[in-house]
Amino acid sequence: MAAILELKEITKTFPGVLANDHISLTLEKGEVHALLGENGAGKTTLMNILYGLYTPDEGQIFLNGRQVDIQGPNDAIEQGIGMVHQHFMLVPVMTVTENVMLGVESVLSPYSWKGFLRFTGIASAVLWLLHLLNLIILGGTGVGTFLLSWLAGAGLVLAIVAAVYGLFFLLTLLLKRGPLWFVLASAAINALSLALLSLIFPGVRMALFGAEPGVGRYILGGLLLEAALIPLTFGLVDTLRSFLNRRQVATRIREISDQYGLEVNPEAYIKDLPVGVQQRVEIIKVLYRHADILILDEPTAVLTPQEAQELFQIMQALLDQGKSIIFITHKLKEVLAIADRITVLRGGRVVGTTTPAESTESSLAAMMVGREVLLRVSKAPPERGDLILDVQNLHVTDDRGTQTVSGVSLQVRAGEVLGVAGVQGNGQTELVEALTGLRPVELGHVLICGEETTRDSPREITELGVAHIPEDRQRDGLVLVFPVADNLTLNTYYRAPFARWIAMQHKKIQEVAKQLVEQFDVRTPGILVPASNLSGGNQQKVIVARELSRPIRLLIASQPTRGLDVGSIEYIHQQIIRKRDEGCAVFVVSSELDEILSLSDRIAVMYKGQIMAILPAAEATKEQLGLLMAGVHPEEVAAPAEVTAAEGRTA
Repeated sequence: MAAILELKEITKTFPGVLANDHISLTLEKGEVHALLGENGAGKTTLMNILYGLYTPDEGQIFLNGRQVDIQGPNDAIEQGIGMVHQHFMLVPVMTVTENVMLGVESVLSPYSWKGFLRFTGIASAVLWLLHLLNLIILGGTGVGTFLLSWLAGAGLVLAIVAAVYGLFFLLTLLLKRGPLWFVLASAAINALSLALLSLIFPGVRMALFGAEPGVGRYILGGLLLEAALIPLTFGLVDTLRSFLNRRQVATRIREISDQYGLEVNPEAYIKDLPVGVQQRVEIIKVLYRHADILILDEPTAVLTPQEAQELFQIMQALLDQGKSIIFITHKLKEVLAIADRITVLRGGRVVGTTTPAESTESSLAAMMVGREVLLRVSKAPPERGDLILDVQNLHVTDDRGTQTVSGVSLQVRAGEVLGVAGVQGNGQTELVEALTGLRPVELGHVLICGEETTRDSPREITELGVAHIPEDRQRDGLVLVFPVADNLTLNTYYRAPFARWIAMQHKKIQEVAKQLVEQFDVRTPGILVPASNLSGGNQQKVIVARELSRPIRLLIASQPTRGLDVGSIEYIHQQIIRKRDEGCAVFVVSSELDEILSLSDRIAVMYKGQIMAILPAAEATKEQLGLLMAGVHPEEVAAPAEVTAAEGRTA
């Protein structure tokens, strides 16, 4: 099958970094071509070049055998290329419809039927009120006559004005004249029409004037008033041009949703949608712009397993409609399940292209990292010590005031890992935020090392020796505009050796930052570049390096390896187990069941804000955990549980 897309010898260099080194890649119609590689291997850079966000230093791009020059995203969109970024490009306070049409707004034209009706309504109402003011001034009428004129002439005046504007709307269409002709001609005719109205209908004339003023005087006054209203009329035309045709876009969104199995409410606000639905909105944005080639950058990084399966079904529907997909991911099982071909990048170069039939997880991991990778962490049995984290009957609400954590009680001891499994959105996020001081507690108690921390601030909790790897790295884990060095000392910058009195010791900060960047393999051009310049995986490494590089007694990690490659996951898992073996208590929340089973000594399952059960990890299976995550009562699950939510006891 002929390639619809071909990248030839693409090269891109940033200061101190060769991101893409003569990369060649092809994409065939109706296939999923997966792009694998470590964090910083050059995958996203290559796709940003294809989408026009970067300009290559060398190389060529061909579409359907024809060379194209893509200078920006608009060029890519015109060529039928769309990209769904790892971090969604959505405006939370806007609706789905408004986000989809952003940049390609559909507006009402003054010279369309819908535009005419809206324009006539606004113009007629405003001009009629001003005409009444003119009549009062020229005719010397008082308030009583004004009210009488409103009762007697309102409907008829509005009808005449609408008819006049309708006439000139048709003439404008037929003669293909511009808005200046429309405004001037309608102003003159409108003044004349109202004068004729007062002559033809005596009752209206008496209601409007209360006397018999000269027609010439009224026409002159009307013309003067209309001349004064010309700027207003122009303003109305310009205002009409800004009216968004949301109904038309919403209809198109529903058509796309039905065609590709994307269930999205066009009127919903982005801030109210789950992450999985927000991703559907991103896909609809691409399809709304008629893309035939879709670039999906880490599309499952923030999805639950259920949402990931729904995404794969959507991808299959896209393929059935003749679309082609470039799929960037770190998750080897997903690649083997849905890809037609797999290209692996390492160090900015292509190290090989293969197919799922010819590959295994281990072989792909070795291609990505350049060595054999342990896909499951090796650890000794835990040696439990003192009680470090004690959560008692905790109740927490979300930003909308809905209770998302209901009576949670659990304990974590030194030298053990308690993993929390559950479908995203069952209270895990709010639980972690409450434990770390980021969200107020409605009811219950949190004790860390025997001290009450229920109402403590994040800094006070950190000072107790608590490390926190947050779920949202960009919102809660980094200051994106700060350099990497400063982000590596965000929670210790005010203490020695990084500070002396009120002065920060930048030399020492940079010295330690260089050590951490090397130790945790953070791929960055330098420690002084902003954290926003790093890939998502390397941003996560910065947070992990900062939190695990100081003495701690409790580690609270939410999605600790989200967006990381297999080599980095292996390293971070080893570091977490090393902390456990040093006597640290570890509390891990992850939507990856494999990660929970690999790291945990005990597993707590959350459902609708409650702990369904706490199981020994050695005895737990995916099937048992899946049933508990779906809300099945522990008594119906064939596995010994240490505790159930109904019993309210901890091990």
